[in-house]
Amino acid sequence: MVFQLIAILVILILLVVSISRWGLHPFIALILAAISLGLLVGLGGKTTVEVLLNGFGATLKWIAIVVILGAFIGEVLNETGGAIRISDGVLRWVGQKKLPWAMGITGYLVSIPVFVDVAYILFQPVTEALAKRSSTPVLVVGLALTAGLTVSHTLMPPTPGPLAVASLLDANIGRMLLINTFLAIFVVSGGVLWAKLYCKKFMLPFDNTDNFQKAGLYVQNDVKSKKGSVFLDLMPILVPIILMGTGAFLESNQSKLGQLFDFISTPMIAVLTGGGIAAFQYMVVTRKSNFSKLVESAIVKSALVIMITGAGGAFGYVIRESGVQDSIGTYFSSLPYIGILLPFLLAAILTSATGSITVSLIGTASILGPMASNMPYSTEMLAALIGCGSFCIFHANSSFFWLLNRLHDVPVNTLYKTYTLQSLIMGLSGLLGIGILFLTGIR
Repeated sequence: MVFQLIAILVILILLVVSISRWGLHPFIALILAAISLGLLVGLGGKTTVEVLLNGFGATLKWIAIVVILGAFIGEVLNETGGAIRISDGVLRWVGQKKLPWAMGITGYLVSIPVFVDVAYILFQPVTEALAKRSSTPVLVVGLALTAGLTVSHTLMPPTPGPLAVASLLDANIGRMLLINTFLAIFVVSGGVLWAKLYCKKFMLPFDNTDNFQKAGLYVQNDVKSKKGSVFLDLMPILVPIILMGTGAFLESNQSKLGQLFDFISTPMIAVLTGGGIAAFQYMVVTRKSNFSKLVESAIVKSALVIMITGAGGAFGYVIRESGVQDSIGTYFSSLPYIGILLPFLLAAILTSATGSITVSLIGTASILGPMASNMPYSTEMLAALIGCGSFCIFHANSSFFWLLNRLHDVPVNTLYKTYTLQSLIMGLSGLLGIGILFLTGIR
């Protein structure tokens, strides 16, 4: 196990240095890192390549089309002035000072039925428009949204990870929801405050442009923005979220209606529906029916995002295939002196090692499930500790790390100083909330 951990650590350091110092492209760096790690931990050449390709394909099979469709919706919102109308409406409603909090709460509500990556892709044009219209660094707005998105994904059933934890620990979902909702206040607050107070000093090329060219928000759209309805502009974003949410809350069945809901609630079909609505709006607003150029532009802009995200997912798969999470779990669960913090620390280590919240949640719950009755607190508090630990920490082996890198052109070292540290702050904020619950006698 020690050799595996050292190998992963060395590869991660070389990965960061090769991108930030040596100028190696992230796609090549991630592929080389995955191959090197597989060989170092003894997977063998052929198996390493197979795992890498499987990881690459598994990451892209659900995200590639969604990214392109989301980019198309963004192109339409930019072309019709919808992104400007939405951003102006939000700013009038909440004001510039409260914008990060509004984004955090939005992310929290949206991500309960929707995967983090999909939700962020859908909100990208609005995030960038809000950053421009409010003169706020795009990292502040984006990471505030990310904080809310991640909290729901990690703590709140019926998202798959928390639901699996409840099942593995045989926890009461109602009590788990109450506890985790309380903790979510601390975690979201920690993430948003970090973005608002610390990340404002990190300016990206996007923030330094004098016009809206970088965001695709052309000056002439200020004229278009005076026409149209904000509600209709939001439809391409809201409809996919509603469709995916319907699928998350309705039980699957074999009736024709059930099969229909299963179909339309899948992320690809839901976002495709949003794309169709966007295309219709484009034809109505611009009086043009030929939107092939927008589709081509969306594909071109998405290609790099898709490839690097896929490479990041492949790297994470190689790490998981190495079995390091099992070795870590076995080792730390045998250390009695860690005591009450064992679930938190084990989940944090698994997240750091694998780059996956879901793997961390399920892996930690599977390891600690058999000993849940011997813990000095309830299974619901055990689930809360696992959830809070799973925030710590996200870095180069997380596909979302590379999604942020490409969507906003954020340097890798900047992401480590902002997004990675934000995830640590969020985990510790959740741990603070658990401490308060303990002090009030809730176990």
